[in-house]
Amino acid sequence: MTAMHTSLTRRRFVQTAAGLIALSVTGVPRKAVAQSPGNTIGQVGTNASPVPGMASERIDGRAKVTGQKVFARDFNARDMPGWPSPQWHALYLYALTTDHAFLGVDLSGLPIGAQPNRLILGDTLSGRFGAPKVVALRDLHVDETLQAMVVSGDSGSFDRPANIEFDLIVKPGNVPDFLGQAVALLLFDSAASFRAAKSALQFRDDEFQIYALDTVHSTGMGSVFPPETTYVKFTLGGDNFSYATANPSTYMTQVPSYRDKIAQALTADPSHLKQAIAFDKRAMDPMFMEPETGLAWYEAGADALHLVLGTQSPDGDIGDIAGMYGTPDSPVKVKDIRLTSCYPGGGFGGRDSSPFSLLLALAAPFTDGNPVRLELDRFEQFRTGLKRQAVRIEGELSVGKDMKMLSVQMKLGFDGGGRKNLNPYVASLAALCAGGAYQLPMADIFANATHTQNVSGGSQRGFGGPEAYFALEAALDDLAAKQGWDPLALRRANLVADDGTTVAGGPIAQELRLPEMLDIAEAHPLWRDRAKIKEEYASRGQTYGTGLALSLQAYGTSGDGVVAAVHLDPDGTIRVESDAVDMGNGSATTLGIVVGPFLGANASRVDMACYTLWGQTGLTTTDSTGTRWANPDWTQKSVGSSSACLTGLHQVHVVQQAARALFEGSIIAAARVLWQKPDITVSQTRWDQGALVASDGGLPPLSLADLGKAIATQGLPSGALGHAYFQKQWVEADFPTPGGQLHLQLDGLSFYTGATGNPKRVVRKNTSGPTSASKRYGRYVWAPCLNVLALTVDRRNGRVQVENVISVLNAGHVHVPELVSGQSQGGIAMVISQTLLEDMPPGMDGPANGAWNLDRYQLARMQDVPLAGRYRTGARAQELILLPETPGDGRAGRGIAEAVMCSTAPAISNALLDAVGVRFASLPITPQKILEGLAS
Repeated sequence: MTAMHTSLTRRRFVQTAAGLIALSVTGVPRKAVAQSPGNTIGQVGTNASPVPGMASERIDGRAKVTGQKVFARDFNARDMPGWPSPQWHALYLYALTTDHAFLGVDLSGLPIGAQPNRLILGDTLSGRFGAPKVVALRDLHVDETLQAMVVSGDSGSFDRPANIEFDLIVKPGNVPDFLGQAVALLLFDSAASFRAAKSALQFRDDEFQIYALDTVHSTGMGSVFPPETTYVKFTLGGDNFSYATANPSTYMTQVPSYRDKIAQALTADPSHLKQAIAFDKRAMDPMFMEPETGLAWYEAGADALHLVLGTQSPDGDIGDIAGMYGTPDSPVKVKDIRLTSCYPGGGFGGRDSSPFSLLLALAAPFTDGNPVRLELDRFEQFRTGLKRQAVRIEGELSVGKDMKMLSVQMKLGFDGGGRKNLNPYVASLAALCAGGAYQLPMADIFANATHTQNVSGGSQRGFGGPEAYFALEAALDDLAAKQGWDPLALRRANLVADDGTTVAGGPIAQELRLPEMLDIAEAHPLWRDRAKIKEEYASRGQTYGTGLALSLQAYGTSGDGVVAAVHLDPDGTIRVESDAVDMGNGSATTLGIVVGPFLGANASRVDMACYTLWGQTGLTTTDSTGTRWANPDWTQKSVGSSSACLTGLHQVHVVQQAARALFEGSIIAAARVLWQKPDITVSQTRWDQGALVASDGGLPPLSLADLGKAIATQGLPSGALGHAYFQKQWVEADFPTPGGQLHLQLDGLSFYTGATGNPKRVVRKNTSGPTSASKRYGRYVWAPCLNVLALTVDRRNGRVQVENVISVLNAGHVHVPELVSGQSQGGIAMVISQTLLEDMPPGMDGPANGAWNLDRYQLARMQDVPLAGRYRTGARAQELILLPETPGDGRAGRGIAEAVMCSTAPAISNALLDAVGVRFASLPITPQKILEGLAS
């Protein structure tokens, strides 16, 4: 992810209430460390990898081990070229209650050397600046409902329940909206006074904050963050009703009658079996490697706001900041926002969309023109950082005596905490996952997220899928145990086919290979010999159990826009630019190698977080003509979150299409001139050891340097910028290029020529794209995973040890096997941690009190995780079994970032049921809960 070491000066503009604000991004300067080329894929020090399309090391691997991979907290104002060196420091105080009005702060108890230069309270901020309306569009089928509510006046802000606006800083006299909400901003002109104040204030908040004695609850507590999700499906006797197939305008009015039909159908078959569904889970922390930190500087002479920030969604965060400063009541005039993008430090979803970026930007106008640093320590990150929501699920599973599932009924309630954020979207995906990997004729699913006093919820660790899969997979094993059924056979009897439908009624339309996965699991000795192994452990006085679970995690959203650029420099080096963010999942490495088959070599540099790319496409998301894809200027969506799961298919696709456009639209044109063969076609050429050659061998080889120089001399495009949109299918169009007309799976193409920074758009023709109806399908692409897990239980102390994990994963085309393996290992570690250890109480008993750190929040350690990579009898291991690629994959990868996580937690619970005969469905499953279960 070497945008850290490059400078991007291109811009895009955001229209705000006060006019246009230019947005630009630059890379951070190198720190004073050894200058080894840590941004090269393959043979470090050369411009190409030995084998195009293969990686011999991570692109950021050497930077990581030599200290060049740096984060926002590694920088101060003095490190930024052109910034003033004096640096102020910001310190926020956070709400202690949602039951009493905040009146103000009394800092008289601080030592003289710890007094702030400036104190900012909520009533000193102008209205819209202090309570910015931020907007996020995530899932089209959810956004459609939300936008209708906005139009009707029911809701107008991303961060509130209906008709409630939250302030960034609580105004004196108001009740805080949630724990972790800022109540005051303290600004210091020296590090010494900042540190002195922080030391004096920490763990003593109640001595400095003043609250009213009367109990007055926060407005809107318990309100629903709109919209809610309802999936009712009925496909019996020729009657086909579902969210995806019904008329959107009448769907909800028909839901009650179809709920009655479900009840009548179940009543008509009194022999069917009923299994209760019950599950609950505490909130979790994403556990960043680096707590959030950033720098901000308002340059008054240029009306520019400079930011140094590690962000998962630069487009969204900077757009929100532009909206805050683009209001008529902004304290300063901002015409330009310039982001220096840093490595975020892991924790996917934990910064999507974090209030930290807004709080950082808010401090900038109040430091007398000096840069300001906002640095959270681990206590503050626990206290205010986004959490994975607590959740409670209840319902019932109905199954015929022939093992055929008839219906699933489920209510899923998510604790959204203080801000709406992505909570309704998490609930929506959980609702879609409630049907598991099975074909269900009937379903009644309802999910929502509510505003509570707790720290705000986010989207990390599976985005709702793990909770829904746990609830269903545990119920299946409960039923199997009661009936004496083989749990694997029960699942096999109900697998959804490749042409099946989800609980929303949307088509699967993708090769799943679920029966093959069950075959592998059934034949594996960990499952096949489980009874024998259990007896062997029992003979040694140990309690042992084996569990199995299956998941079908969706990846991407219900409509994904992605953008990337691929460049060939005159010296023959290849560069890739992407709007995605690499948060440790290896996206930069993958995007660097997938150009190899198209361009004869891998990229030498990959720049991430290039959020200005969308502004260069020339496309718009406003369909002024109402003709959708027939309008060559329109696309359904610009870009979305930098989700970990988007790399394998979505981001790779747009990079590959841009590389193909560069090769077939420009490089081949240069080759024709050099070879003096104006009629030679792409199919008559091939790449050989980094050089373009004629397939028949009759022409001299052309190196990438030869081609790069020729392109510059001939004035041909040296780079291609592609925008792609996926909603069940890719948008396709024809594009005229110097190399001839190309048919690409893109909806936008632009070419860079010469030294100019802005590309020239190629207007598309003959466009075909998804229909508007397909956005109600919910999701379209899936990463199936099956886990077999074995564990032991110490009956004396309740300690559980995971002995072995087998993960059978359909990852499609695997671009970098080592990265897939690493993601699987990370997923296993996270799930063991959150299932057995991570315990976060709500309210002021939890991290909102400011006293939580890793001494209280227990995480899995090396001894808790099987480390060997191949199963062997008598040893601990986690074995990943990847299904071999088939033609049905179409050389496309799948987003597997969360796939392994979804079925591991229920496999743990199912293994515990097998071991001790007790169901544990309240996470985390702590030793105390184990002992209580054994005693009962």
